[in-house]
Amino acid sequence: MSSDELKLDALEIQATELRTTRNTLFDQIKKLKEERDRHNKSSRASREQAQKHRAERDRINAKIQEIKQKLGPLFDTLNEKNDALDEADRAIRAEYRGKPRKETVQKDLERIEWEVMTTPTTQMLGREDEMLQRASELKKTLESYKAIEEKQGKKQGVLADKRATQTKIGIMRDEINQLAEQSQEHHERMILFYEQTDKDRAKADEVHGRYVDKIKEVDLIKQDLNFIMPQVYAMRDGLKASDLKVAELRKMNAQQRADAMKKEAMDKMGRGEKLSFEDLRLIYGEKD
Repeated sequence: MSSDELKLDALEIQATELRTTRNTLFDQIKKLKEERDRHNKSSRASREQAQKHRAERDRINAKIQEIKQKLGPLFDTLNEKNDALDEADRAIRAEYRGKPRKETVQKDLERIEWEVMTTPTTQMLGREDEMLQRASELKKTLESYKAIEEKQGKKQGVLADKRATQTKIGIMRDEINQLAEQSQEHHERMILFYEQTDKDRAKADEVHGRYVDKIKEVDLIKQDLNFIMPQVYAMRDGLKASDLKVAELRKMNAQQRADAMKKEAMDKMGRGEKLSFEDLRLIYGEKD
C-alpha cells in the first residue's frame, strides 16, 4: 500500500471518528436543550403560580382596607354612644341626688294610705290633714321618678345601640383576622414559588451554558472536517475524468439542495423556532 493510500486511510479514519464524536455531541446537545427547556417551562409555571398568589394576596389586602374604612365610622358611633351614656349617667345621678329610694317612698305612701283607711275617724282627728299632706308629698316624689325612669329608658336604648355597634365591630374584626391569615398564606406561597422560579431559571442558565459549550465543540469538529475532507477528496482515485465531471455535477446539485435546506434551518434558528436534530446537523455539519 502506497504512502498516499495509507495517508488516505488515516484521514478517513480520523474523519469517521470526528463524525462519531460530532453525532455524540448532537445527542448531548439535544438532551441539554430538552433539559434546558424543561427547566424554563418549570420556571414559567412557578412564576405563573407566584403571580396568581400575589394577585390573590393583593385582592384580599384590598378587601381588608375596605373593611377598615367601614370600621372608622363605627368607632366614631361607638364613641358617641359612650359619651351619651356618660351624659345619661350624670343626668340620672343629678336627678337622684337628695331623693330617697323609690321603694322607701312607695312603702311610706302605702303605710300612710293604709293608716288613713283603717284608723277610726275619732282617732284621726287632728292628724288627718297632716297625713294627707304627707301622702301628697310622697305622691309628688313618686311622680318625679318618672322623669328618671324615662332617662333610664333612653339610656337602655343607647346601651343597646352601643352593644349592636360593638357586635358589628367584632364581626368586622373577625373577618379582618380571617382575611389577614389568608393573605399571609398566599404571601408565603408566593415567596415559595418565586424562590422555585429562581432555582429553575438558574438551573436552566447552567444547562444552557453547557449547551453552548457543546455547540462550540461541534464548531471545532466542523473546522477539523472542513480541513480534512478536501484532502480526502483530492487523494481519492479510481475515477476517470468523465466520472469526475459527472460526480462534480451531481455534487453541485446535491450541494444546492443542501444549501437550501441549511438556509431554511438557519432562518428557523434566527426566528427562535425549535430546531430538530436534522436542522442542527445541517447547520453544524461539514460540507460533503
